[in-house]
Amino acid sequence: MKAAILENKGVMTYQDAPMPEPGPGHVLMQVKAASICGSDIKRFAEGHRMYPLILGHEVAGIISAVGEDVDPGLVGQHAAIIPVVPCFECEECERGYYSACHSYSFIGSRQAGGFADYVEIPARNALIVPDDLPFEKAALIEPSTVARHMLDLGNFQPGQSAVVFGAGSIGLMTVQWLRILGASLIVCTDISDANLETARKLGAHVTLNPKSVDVPGEIRKLAGDGVDAAFEASGSPQALLQTIEVVRPRGVVVLGGNQPADATFPSSFIENMMRKELSLVGCFMSYSAPFPGHEWTDTVDALRSGALDMDTMISHHFPLSDAPDVFARIASHELAHRKIILLPEEV
Repeated sequence: MKAAILENKGVMTYQDAPMPEPGPGHVLMQVKAASICGSDIKRFAEGHRMYPLILGHEVAGIISAVGEDVDPGLVGQHAAIIPVVPCFECEECERGYYSACHSYSFIGSRQAGGFADYVEIPARNALIVPDDLPFEKAALIEPSTVARHMLDLGNFQPGQSAVVFGAGSIGLMTVQWLRILGASLIVCTDISDANLETARKLGAHVTLNPKSVDVPGEIRKLAGDGVDAAFEASGSPQALLQTIEVVRPRGVVVLGGNQPADATFPSSFIENMMRKELSLVGCFMSYSAPFPGHEWTDTVDALRSGALDMDTMISHHFPLSDAPDVFARIASHELAHRKIILLPEEV
């Protein structure tokens, strides 16, 4: 088979790779569509813990073979990858906190992923999806579940107001879930006017560019003492500081963006959080019990109903063979994009 392989920092090749075979309890998936995640780009541009590695965890395809102790009826089923591979035995797994598993693996990060013609995964990591669901939409189930999980962590309720910081993939998915769940006010901020235009199309009532407006000031005009919840999906220290300013007393801030390792925050950040008695919640992945969680079934339901707009989320399609060039262009900031779908050539 062919695969796009991360050989080293900034080095990806498209080449022949050994054809995997499904082991006991595992299945083999023929990849039909794979999406590029921001974490894939980070591993390419900044380096990773292991080489060589086939990246790719936002993936959908058809189960082509099964290993021992797996229902042979799965062959031919359409599926999306559930990338976290918990041990299901440790204390955190028993509590249903799979992303906190003491010894989890991760498809496309700690083991071979889906930027290939085929990928071998545990059977329980194949989310069976309807045959009429387009593969490229099924490939975007995983990032949608992260946004859905963020709303859960923020205990978001219909009729509440919210600000989403960052109109990248997770931010845009969060805007959509706020719309789907009935937010009374959805504000989205980003430094890209193009991203903000997409946010408006997907359901944001108000969009603000911090390069041209005072975001906290504008939100005070809209929501008085502040919104009920803020969802930080940009990874920007400046945005994180603003979350505390825009949320009402006893509101909630959910952190989903990866902050720079050298980020520092003034003592006023903690003081303001204390004075307003805010809840500050972290988000890591997208899982709940029973595995993989309602976030995944909710997403499939929303795709079936048409509530989730994945067409607008996607900006580019490329053959998988173009992956090395695509990653190089993204890393050098030559390719503005939303979600990019990689399509393996028919085998």
